[in-house]
Amino acid sequence: MVKELQKLVHGPSPTMINVLNIVQKVAATDANILITGENGTGKELLATEIHNRSGRAGELLISLDMGSVPETLFESELFGHVRGAFTDARDDRKGKFELASGGTLFLDEIGNLPLHSQSKLLNALQSRKVVRVGSNQSVPVDIRLICATNRDLNSMVAEGKFREDLLYRINTIVIDVPPLRDRVDDIPILASHFLKIYCEKYNREQMRFNTHALEKLANHSWPGNVRELQHAVEKAVIMSDSSVLLPSDFEFGPSIKNLHLRELTLAEMESKYIVDCLRRNGNNISVTASMLGITRQTLYNKLKRIDRNLIS
Repeated sequence: MVKELQKLVHGPSPTMINVLNIVQKVAATDANILITGENGTGKELLATEIHNRSGRAGELLISLDMGSVPETLFESELFGHVRGAFTDARDDRKGKFELASGGTLFLDEIGNLPLHSQSKLLNALQSRKVVRVGSNQSVPVDIRLICATNRDLNSMVAEGKFREDLLYRINTIVIDVPPLRDRVDDIPILASHFLKIYCEKYNREQMRFNTHALEKLANHSWPGNVRELQHAVEKAVIMSDSSVLLPSDFEFGPSIKNLHLRELTLAEMESKYIVDCLRRNGNNISVTASMLGITRQTLYNKLKRIDRNLIS
């Protein structure tokens, strides 16, 4: 099983072997799992693999990006609604809890959930029942819960931004996915894997990396992690006129290693990285959101909070 999981995340590094061993142990259980790690590290892939290896594999895996759900629609999205519950509620509609009943519910970006919504989620998890918006009838649900976040929930608990009882409810097992910069040995394997995929996709003769190109990839800090590497290889395959990829085929913005970390707040670092990604992608919102591992709406929300001077 570990070898099959390795094919999913592509890497023999000790840190990833540890992750895969944990996945192997917990997949067959119904334990609630919290997957942590930076954007682009493959948290959703692990959630999918856990579901596929569980006793619920024959049922649905329902995913919801909590960062993209407007507060006004939170209850409707998770718990459903009945006809006439609010404007435009023309029919009864099941929420994600009901749709996932018998299977797995994957809540991504759980750290973005507002406090008042956290209590409603906790109540549903504790009671294993939901009440659709506009209804008084409770509906029993049977889900296996997997959550993911790139935020430090323990620090958020200390700051009063995340409920401690909810954290205890969702983190029976914690799986921390390491960033790509801590998996340097995996970079050539991942890069070769993506190179094969995109040569086939774009009908290119099989290409290869020269030694210096691989060295450049290994020395990059990869703030966007595996997803950023994937997009970098895809771009190189599309743009290169040669069958051999050179260092010049991989142009990166300022490395996070070179930022003056002590002089920047976390929010400023995030803003600078988002703006850098936008510029590298020609201000393409969809491509940038995909690279960052967030939805278009989440990216729009983040851009609203960024200093306009950084973007101009």
